[in-house]
Amino acid sequence: MVCGKEVDSEERELCLDCEKHSRNFERGFPVFNYVEPVKASVLAIKYHNKKEYCDFYGAQMAEKVRPYVRRYGIDAVTCVPLHRRKQRQRGYNQAAVLAKVVADELGLPFCEDMLVRRKYTTPQKKLDNLERANNIKTSMDIGRVYPEYRNILLVDDIYTTGVTIDVCAGLLKKAGARHVYYSSVCVGKGC
Repeated sequence: MVCGKEVDSEERELCLDCEKHSRNFERGFPVFNYVEPVKASVLAIKYHNKKEYCDFYGAQMAEKVRPYVRRYGIDAVTCVPLHRRKQRQRGYNQAAVLAKVVADELGLPFCEDMLVRRKYTTPQKKLDNLERANNIKTSMDIGRVYPEYRNILLVDDIYTTGVTIDVCAGLLKKAGARHVYYSSVCVGKGC
């Protein structure tokens, strides 16, 4: 298991995505599958200003990751960035709110500025896999470099195809991270 998606048979060790693609991250820790009622709840965070739900989900994410913090030497938490325009529209970056809760629960520093989204892009949910990859690769960049942190936990709300997390993990490694792990509220089937 790399990404954390359920596999469809006992003979498989990896999901179809992870069998087909090498990943820039070491392991994923999604908490829930992207199905109702979690799906509606996460979408309420994103589109209906239910920021308070992040306290519950962030605590759940921290509990999922907690047994691995020492084992993997995780020493900082960051998040998938949101473009400034979208953050102004929404009022907050839900991934940052979740990441702050996770960091606080785990007693780790939260470094929101490790990554930046330089370009306003089409929402990923409206794109196919190839379009997602091209969309995200041209919009993300390295932000502030923290040389003291080498094993990073990257937080997002939903993991679907893995493109966003993978691009972000690659940038974090380019900036000096040794290992990148991710956690998300939920994981979709993606392909």
